[in-house]
Amino acid sequence: MKIIIRILIGLGVLIVFVFIVALFTDKEYNVERQISINRPKQGVFDYIKMLKNQDNFSKWSQMDPNMKKDYSGTDGTVGFTASWASENNDVGKGSQTIAKITEGAGIDTDLHFLNHLKERLMPT
Repeated sequence: MKIIIRILIGLGVLIVFVFIVALFTDKEYNVERQISINRPKQGVFDYIKMLKNQDNFSKWSQMDPNMKKDYSGTDGTVGFTASWASENNDVGKGSQTIAKITEGAGIDTDLHFLNHLKERLMPT
């Protein structure tokens, strides 16, 4: 009986430890990727800051070329929003808004999925 009590106390301590660690972890995260492109930096930046250009290389757009797309604002500027809605549950609905542009260096966007993807998170 003492062994069972010690195991339960150990499990309790472990659960409490996990909750304490969770209190101090970040609630947000960033995804960053890097690739080398043999082109002038400003030309590449001018291309990628336009959200409409993402359709040219997006796996999501290739999965459902008939998805409905809406845009508001001026592409390539802070506040521009690209929204999509697809009948294909693998693509779903969502929006992406340009939140910040550091000219020639980076673009921050807010990405919102308005419904859950049915079976997979990333296309293959």
